[in-house]
Amino acid sequence: MLKLIKNLFVKKEIPIEKIEFSELNTWLDKNTGHLFEKLDSAVSEIIKLIGKEKEDVLENIEKLENAKLQNPNIPDRAKTVMEGNRKAFAKKVSHFFNNIDLKSGDYKEAIRNCSHLENEIETLAKSTARSYQILNEFFAREAGTVAKNIKNVENYLKDIKNAVKDNKIDSVEKIKKDIENVNVKINLRKQLLGELEELEGSIKNVKDSILSIEDKIKGIKSGEEHNNYENLLKEKEKLEHEIKKIEDNLFHDFSILERAFKKYSKIAFEKEELINEYLKSPVNALAKDINLEIINVINNLKSAIRDDKLGLDNKKSEKLLIKLKELDKEYFLGLQKNYNEIKDKLNSVNTDIGKNNVKKDIELADKELSKEKMHLGSLDKNLSIIKNDFEKIDIGKLKKEVEENVNKLGFKVEFG
Repeated sequence: MLKLIKNLFVKKEIPIEKIEFSELNTWLDKNTGHLFEKLDSAVSEIIKLIGKEKEDVLENIEKLENAKLQNPNIPDRAKTVMEGNRKAFAKKVSHFFNNIDLKSGDYKEAIRNCSHLENEIETLAKSTARSYQILNEFFAREAGTVAKNIKNVENYLKDIKNAVKDNKIDSVEKIKKDIENVNVKINLRKQLLGELEELEGSIKNVKDSILSIEDKIKGIKSGEEHNNYENLLKEKEKLEHEIKKIEDNLFHDFSILERAFKKYSKIAFEKEELINEYLKSPVNALAKDINLEIINVINNLKSAIRDDKLGLDNKKSEKLLIKLKELDKEYFLGLQKNYNEIKDKLNSVNTDIGKNNVKKDIELADKELSKEKMHLGSLDKNLSIIKNDFEKIDIGKLKKEVEENVNKLGFKVEFG
């Protein structure tokens, strides 16, 4: 017997029910349908009570309108004020009750209607306060009965809102929204996973392309044509160095003679232009001086120095004459021949370099390589962003939260 009594007070363990998350919506409809039915029944009963109040208030308003004064000997002015306020009060209260139209079914709509009617009652109370005060002096019982009808309706509206709140319907609706959100996240995660796989495939292709281009560049650089190109560049550098050496030597020689040439150009003005060209750029002047007119100028310069026409001191004159003796016809012919030969070789080398496609091929490959590396950088950046978004979506955590909220309704479920 004692064991039997103890068992009466022991709470029965709710068995764990394992369900698939994808079936949760259907399961909720099946297992929480009684909550909606219970709420619908409760709200329907309250709406019936409000309907009864509507019937009662119309009767009570009629009683108020037909009520006789206990003291008919009041001043006419007071009667007029009383009648005006009685009509106004009856009209406003009747209008309020005639506009009450509550229905069961959509509990959210019912909540909105209840809140609206509560506001209407507040407005009615403010607009009829003076009328009610005056009527209370003449017809306290009848006016009080109507006021009680209004108060009853106000209480019933609160009962509807409390019934909805206590029935956990909001919790069920929230769970359904959470289920929808989880399903959206699941689909988003699938979409992101697809994008990740596609990006990883694209990254692999670009990396393969980069390796292929790098191999291509290595192949070009290790080929015979590239070796020829490198040799041509070395030959070009060597020839340019030789030309520079000729230019430097010739420029040095004419720099020593610059002062003497300038003095001489003032007395041999017909050769002034040629002299200035040699002083400015000896190599270019020599290249254009096909007939080597500079030799005649030098010979005349030597005569002018010997004849002391330039006003130079003896020591300076002797040094200049020694240098001018070196700059004879053989000097210029040899220099001109050597310069032209080197120049021709350089032109030939430049032509061969221009015909060689190695540089162009490497530049094109480098450009393509740079483009692919930029593309890879962009893909890596997108991959990082999508991977971050993907990892933020914790489906397990979201499902666990839904599971906990379902169990707060009095169930014990686990998602399979």
